[in-house]
Order: sequence, then structure tokens, then C-alpha cells
Amino acid sequence: METEFDPNPPAPFFLIVADYGTHRFCVEGPMTDDGPWNRAAGRARENHHDVRCGPKGSDRRSLSVEFQRTSGFGGCPPGSFLRPRE
Repeated sequence: METEFDPNPPAPFFLIVADYGTHRFCVEGPMTDDGPWNRAAGRARENHHDVRCGPKGSDRRSLSVEFQRTSGFGGCPPGSFLRPRE
């Protein structure tokens, strides 16, 4: 378990969250744990929404540009179609 006194905390990163049904994506973060997002995507899939997480990277802009280039998806603001439970 991670604590605020962890001498080697994980490096923050950004995460692509994509809705393959609507061909939209957003970049969430920065974060150090993508578990809540993956669980939220799993719940969305249980409700027949094709939402997937990944890839992730350290630079929001380059991650977004590359994902849009390779997927052809349209970007939208963070939290637009998926939010993890706290």
C-alpha cells in the first residue's frame, strides 16, 4: 500500500480513456493509479459500452495527438463520458 511517506512514489502519468462505440476519447490525469479508471471502464462494458483505457504516457499533448492520429477518434474534455467512483 502506498503512503504519503513513500520514498519512491510512482511517476504521474496521463491515461487515454476511449469510447469505441462513439469514437471519442479523452485524456485523464495526471494520476499515479489507473485502477479506478479501469474499474469504471469495466462497469461501462458490463452495461454494453465499449470503453477501454490506455495507452498512457507522461505528456498529455503528445499522447492525445498520437492516439487521435492512429485511431481517428475525436477528442473531448476529461470526464466527458466516464468517471471513476471514489
